[in-house]
Amino acid sequence: MRGPTAGGPRASAEAIVRFGESRMSVEKPLVDVQDANEAAAKIQAGFRGYRVRKRLQEERRAKEQQPEEARDGTTQEPQRRMEVPRSALEDESATKIQASVRGFLVRKRHEAERAAATRIQAGFRGFRTRKILQQNGK
Repeated sequence: MRGPTAGGPRASAEAIVRFGESRMSVEKPLVDVQDANEAAAKIQAGFRGYRVRKRLQEERRAKEQQPEEARDGTTQEPQRRMEVPRSALEDESATKIQASVRGFLVRKRHEAERAAATRIQAGFRGFRTRKILQQNGK
């Protein structure tokens, strides 16, 4: 018979299941991580769309404000310089969003674990009290 570490991750998952954990609770953290990644990707996509719309709006305003002679493409150089900080800003924003989503999920999972522990403790205390009362009554 193999030990929990002898067979890799699958064996350790089976060991957890053997000791009373359900398979659903073994897979739950993976699902939370996948949900967090999907949520972060959606948020990032929304932010990228916003950024593109804003850039297009700024370009339209700049073209409207330029005289006819200057509309031959001379504004391309300043726009390229502006894209580099925006990329860095996007990376920072994405990192902050991902960190806050992951933090939220960790706090949510911790609260669920705490509530489960409280329920288990309450059940055991009730069982112990009933047992003591039953022993004292006989």
